Amino acid sequence: MKKLIYHIMRRIPGILLVLLAVASARAQKPVQHIVVSRHDTIEFSVVDWENGDRYTWDIYDDPGVNFALENDRLDPALYFVDGMYEGSTVYVTNLPPGQYYVRVMVWDEVNCTNNLLLYSLEIEDVPEADIYGAEACFGDITYLRIVFTGVGPWDIIYTDGMEDHHVNGISEQEYYHEIPTNTMEPNDEVIIKEYWINYINDVKIESSEPTDTARIIIYPIPTNSEIYIKEDEEGDGE
Repeated sequence: MKKLIYHIMRRIPGILLVLLAVASARAQKPVQHIVVSRHDTIEFSVVDWENGDRYTWDIYDDPGVNFALENDRLDPALYFVDGMYEGSTVYVTNLPPGQYYVRVMVWDEVNCTNNLLLYSLEIEDVPEADIYGAEACFGDITYLRIVFTGVGPWDIIYTDGMEDHHVNGISEQEYYHEIPTNTMEPNDEVIIKEYWINYINDVKIESSEPTDTARIIIYPIPTNSEIYIKEDEEGDGE
């Protein structure tokens, strides 16, 4: 099953670079805290120090390192789009859920200064669900089954492409939607209806990436036919 995922291009505006001597990079300074969802692509852009001679970005997962140095950083080829970690604008992606620290360094060759700013970046998991179909005969009742991962309660919207179904405050890990097949148009052929989830929210994070489809298959009731009993012809069996 394809998992629900949530895609967004998020711009972090107004990055104000604070002049710091490299030696004092670990001094107590305000650190902006950014929270995004797993699978997000985050755009970081320097907008208040655009005349720097060189910009470099690094990501750390250990708050105890010396951020003025480049040791113990994460591999930039893994988490910067196209491996590009230099420039006034970069894009960060594919970070698993957890706590990270993003550092930007700006070199000003004219004034012979290094300028550093640090961000606290929290990656949260997105709500996910799998949807399962079923089979039944016409006139029977069948169910769609939706299985959630993570922590609820969940709000969802699922659809057959014609009608949306809104359900809020689901607290159980599994949810069943009743489908009475006797309300469908009688048909001598097999009926196939497809459903998918196009919105899910676990109160903290929402996702509007559609899931794969689940099929409800309805089989026609066999047509009644007369039963004939063939009598033995006289003399048969003797």
